[in-house]
Amino acid sequence: MTNRMQFVNNFEVSDIKRLNYSRNGNPKFLFSFKNGMEMETPTDAGWVYAITPHAIIGTVIRLKYKTTNKRSGRYEILGIA
Repeated sequence: MTNRMQFVNNFEVSDIKRLNYSRNGNPKFLFSFKNGMEMETPTDAGWVYAITPHAIIGTVIRLKYKTTNKRSGRYEILGIA
């Protein structure tokens, strides 16, 4: 198993889109930020149920996230700090 770099930063949320549910029926979201970055929530993460998109859009939130694959340049949210 490889270790991915983890980060904690503040981001201003510009949009949140609900993605397709996982095979287990759990929600997944795509966060878009004012700086142009996009990040997804992990599959089957229980904390995702607490996300209220209309309350977060336009606010600055502190996220803990990691790289998913160095070649793809994608990031996955580990939690809202």
